[in-house]
Amino acid sequence: MALGLLSSGAAPAKDREPLRLAPSSKWHLDYAKDSCRIGRSFGEGDQKVTILIDRYEPGDPFRLQLIGKPVRTRRSDGIAELRFGPVGPMQERSYYSANASDKTPAIVLRGAMRIIPQPDEPEFEDAADPDAGDDAAAEKAARIAIAKAKRITPAEEAAATFLEVRKPAHQPLLLETGPLDKALAAMRQCTDELLDHWGIDVAKHATLSRPVIPKGNPGRWVLPGDYPPGKAWMGQRAIVMFRLNVDENGSVSACHIQNSIGDKAFDEAVCDALKRRARFEPALDSDGRPIPSYWLNAVNFHV
Repeated sequence: MALGLLSSGAAPAKDREPLRLAPSSKWHLDYAKDSCRIGRSFGEGDQKVTILIDRYEPGDPFRLQLIGKPVRTRRSDGIAELRFGPVGPMQERSYYSANASDKTPAIVLRGAMRIIPQPDEPEFEDAADPDAGDDAAAEKAARIAIAKAKRITPAEEAAATFLEVRKPAHQPLLLETGPLDKALAAMRQCTDELLDHWGIDVAKHATLSRPVIPKGNPGRWVLPGDYPPGKAWMGQRAIVMFRLNVDENGSVSACHIQNSIGDKAFDEAVCDALKRRARFEPALDSDGRPIPSYWLNAVNFHV
């Protein structure tokens, strides 16, 4: 059980010519209560692939899903290789395979990513290693929080014109997204409005001197014993994205489920565990004064 906070003679996929797919729909923006999503389809019929990009707070990191028969894989999970080109390098991200509501094959990235990774930035995996020491885990959490505050420029977003997927697709894919600046600008407007809906001071958060920082190891906040009863032996998996409201004292004042993939019992298990164990250093405004803020992350349940 694991919780993550979260030769046939054929040419290898990376050596094959990619299947180039032109857009078959416009970008669609979905304003939800706790998240923002843009989606677009490419290709037609059996070659159709849909991109879903989700953000749960202002900033550059996002979560990615790919849906369509061309991304079908026999593996239940593994490492995906993909990039937003030509500006971004190839990135490796862990994924698991799933099915959309209509049973269409899909792959879901476990952690978040950017169009262009920052130099020396820690990978946006969901949870710290539960076996890591508290100091090391806290340092990693702080680096991730600070890295999230960095910004990719609109010019860099405009220079990203395709998504290339080398793995796990049987044949490499090249989705001709076109410049991403306008789609991501609309998404930024949506995520800025999220803070206002949450009762967060948007202006003060734009100039924080320090974001919320976890105390100790977040990887020990949701433990194997928190797996909902009966779900582990059935092999049920889930990804639960959550938001914790953190007051001026660093205490958790509320837990919200922003999105989840799996049974609702996982949602309750996550919030119950976090309310008991999560502790933080509060966010500081530009003058160094503690202010109410939030902390976002996700828990991966898999066996």
